[in-house]
Amino acid sequence: MVVRLHRRPLAQALLALLLMLGSVTGAGAADLLTLFGEENAGTAGAQFLRIPVGARSVALGKAFTAMATDASALYWNAAGIMRTPGRTNYYASHSKYTAGIDLDYLSFHRRGQNYGFGLSMGVLRSGDILRTDEFHQAGTGQYFNANQFFVGATLARSMTDRFSIGGTLKFYQENLDEYQIQALLADLGILYFVGLGDLRVGFAVKNFGSNLKPGGTPPAMPDGYQAATDFQKFPAPTEGTFGAAKTWGLSRNIGLVTTADFNHPSDNQESFRFGTELGLREMLFLRGGYETGRTEAGWAAGFGLQLKRNQFLLRVDYAYSDMGAFGIIHHISVDLSPLTRPKDTDSWRRESR
Repeated sequence: MVVRLHRRPLAQALLALLLMLGSVTGAGAADLLTLFGEENAGTAGAQFLRIPVGARSVALGKAFTAMATDASALYWNAAGIMRTPGRTNYYASHSKYTAGIDLDYLSFHRRGQNYGFGLSMGVLRSGDILRTDEFHQAGTGQYFNANQFFVGATLARSMTDRFSIGGTLKFYQENLDEYQIQALLADLGILYFVGLGDLRVGFAVKNFGSNLKPGGTPPAMPDGYQAATDFQKFPAPTEGTFGAAKTWGLSRNIGLVTTADFNHPSDNQESFRFGTELGLREMLFLRGGYETGRTEAGWAAGFGLQLKRNQFLLRVDYAYSDMGAFGIIHHISVDLSPLTRPKDTDSWRRESR
């Protein structure tokens, strides 16, 4: 009987994984497995959805599939919202990206004992871009924008005390001058605590759904060129990630977390991600991470400050990542969790006096 209880969550996890892979084929991405690989580099659109969210995850080299137990779990692994310290989380993240581009992310989630839900939004703002053409290489004096955003709704459930599953449905829109791209995409994730300390494994499939295609009619071409009758379609930036993480108690006031992910994108070569976090008295956290196989954004580092009171848990994180020729990228995020006070079992005695 004991053996069956231990095997049941693992069997559920494997079943959920098969269902997730099966649902991908039903969402307009039947060639998901064959698309993966470096030979498809540059074939997927909506790369904005690949820009990492949260300073903590960036500092850990984006090895966050099994680490996602804070409010950024809505982006990394929706199943993680069932393991957050507080039942309610508010989260904000800002990245000062390259070429004057800003990325902002907001999320909120609430969980009960068995179910959780959340809302998230991400916005990428390009700023003003100088318009050029073949006759005005230095600019025409006019400007345009290339902004992108998404809004998402997440549902998650704890199947057992160790195993949870979650999914996110996202509406994505890209505005490039007068042209628009709109798509409905989805994420699915699982998180399983093995039972050896806090060792956990996670799996997530993100950004799968319909192909991306601009609306409207292609612009007119100069004399001598044949205008296209329709825009070309591009696949969504689907990726699958498997990861594991564990905390090692070095002493009463010092803890060390190690985490690793295997990332499998649809339009680039696979990569391994590694990260480590050193926690001092659960107040100061020092982090470092690395992703293999990436010419840009391989190394990352950062730190976090955490303040815990009876009423709330507040963490502020900072990270920087090396984008090579694009320079250093700065990230900052704030995670706020109101904490539920434990019930005073003797309060009725004082009230009756």
